Amino acid sequence: MNDQYKNQLPHPLSATLRLGALALGIGTLLILVYTSLLPRIAAARHQAALDTLAAALPPTPHDNDLLADSFLLDPAAPRFMQQQLLGLSHARPAYLTRQRGAATGVILPLETNAGFGGPIVLLIGLDRDGAITGVRTLTHSETVGLGNKIELAQSDWMFNFDQRSLANTAPPLWAVKHDGGTFDQFVGATITPRAVVNAVHQALEFFALNREALLTLAPAQDYPP
Repeated sequence: MNDQYKNQLPHPLSATLRLGALALGIGTLLILVYTSLLPRIAAARHQAALDTLAAALPPTPHDNDLLADSFLLDPAAPRFMQQQLLGLSHARPAYLTRQRGAATGVILPLETNAGFGGPIVLLIGLDRDGAITGVRTLTHSETVGLGNKIELAQSDWMFNFDQRSLANTAPPLWAVKHDGGTFDQFVGATITPRAVVNAVHQALEFFALNREALLTLAPAQDYPP
């Protein structure tokens, strides 16, 4: 190889530096793009969580950000009286609904292991007077065609809880009709509705015991006068 041709070849160190500079530039560009997208990603995730919560329960009057006004219910570190009434197996979020800073209600998680197929996880919405605004099933393993009637997609049975409270439904009535209560059981399936009715009743008792403590939790943000 003659000297003239050798002079035309890039020096190995120079080529390495150029490649390194190119890689650094691309990496920096990717970081800048990702950083610029972070607020949009966070906002999308936030909205998706709110949409999930809205789908789980009917709209409750509020002007606060439910996710920002959430608090943790941890069975390993209970912060309220008789928190075991909610049956939680692990920490789950609860939410306060507010209008102009004043509490209008609460959304609580609850669980029961008394289902036919295993644990049933529910959400219950309550207004400030302890009346149920809605009960929805989050997860379950109940039998398809029988116990899965606790899903709105399968049955309207869960609407039987709407507007019920400890004040308008006596304790003996918080049971399925087979047990002398007011709630229908499913044809061929009594275990599932019995478990849900009992869990909902216990959640109402928990709220009654802790109503003042729940409704006076400090707002997560400032509200205009």
